[in-house]
Amino acid sequence: MSDAASKRLALPAGPWAGFVGVFLLFAVLIGSQGGLKTFLSVGNLEVLLHEGTIPAVVALGMLLVLISGGIDLSVGAVVALVTVVTMRVYTAVLASSGSGVEASLTAVAAGILSGGLCGLANGLLVTRLDLPPFVATLGMFGVARGVAVWLAERTTLAFPGGVTPEWVVSLGKTSALNPGLWSLLVLAVGVAVLLHLTVFGRHLYAVGSNEATARLCGVDVRRTKLAVYVLSGLLTGWAGVLMFAHSNSGNPTLGEQLELDVITAVVIGGASLAGGRGTVVGAMLGVTILGLIKNGVSLFNVPVEMQYILIGVLLLANVALGRWRGR
Repeated sequence: MSDAASKRLALPAGPWAGFVGVFLLFAVLIGSQGGLKTFLSVGNLEVLLHEGTIPAVVALGMLLVLISGGIDLSVGAVVALVTVVTMRVYTAVLASSGSGVEASLTAVAAGILSGGLCGLANGLLVTRLDLPPFVATLGMFGVARGVAVWLAERTTLAFPGGVTPEWVVSLGKTSALNPGLWSLLVLAVGVAVLLHLTVFGRHLYAVGSNEATARLCGVDVRRTKLAVYVLSGLLTGWAGVLMFAHSNSGNPTLGEQLELDVITAVVIGGASLAGGRGTVVGAMLGVTILGLIKNGVSLFNVPVEMQYILIGVLLLANVALGRWRGR
């Protein structure tokens, strides 16, 4: 195995240290208040897994984008748009066909497709119009949020007659057996295989490390970047379907701050905003670290501003450690 491949497959030391540090910090603080049993309970673990599933799925797509040297600021708005599209399609198909199964399948497909189309639009803006990813995805953020509000008619959409499909109830349960969690595991393995065992993955790291050199080596940079944004959009579309199930509604205000949380998690997990670096294990650790901080702050009953301070300090420390190790 080449040195480059070995580096890509190596487990990120910084995120593991952050995870252990955050876990021990809240274990000690919460234990001092007599709440350690609650913090370490199976019920609290299930809450962590449930709340982390959606940002983890989005983080997989963001990881691909960051490795390519790009960024996607539109994911939160796209998730909200997907929930609205899913509910609108479900309601329309159910009214026309009367079949809940057909309505559900069509709605889920429409939700994932709408996420993919947003990713395709981002990719075309970046690769065909040569817009900076920051500008292109920031524009998509506004478009997606505006379309979501328009489709929802400035309200929250509920299921017709208040009858919730069984698959939505199943995806919305706080349980280790939640199908959404298992879908995350499958997707994480799939993305890891894509990154480390395929030609596309090697091309992706090459583009993010040095785009000019990758082009000289025969890599189709535009096609690679376009594929990355489409894949990210599809993953965000599935995250939107999960959000639809968790919230039991089509809500154009959902997903606020999601893009910042996901970018922070992936960077804490060892990815570089400059591109060319990142792993699935690191991204999942980053999401877990943020989840632990939010959960620990809630259980410890401290002001919410401490959550932001801890996340900021951890982000700065991890990036500084990465720079130091690189030198």
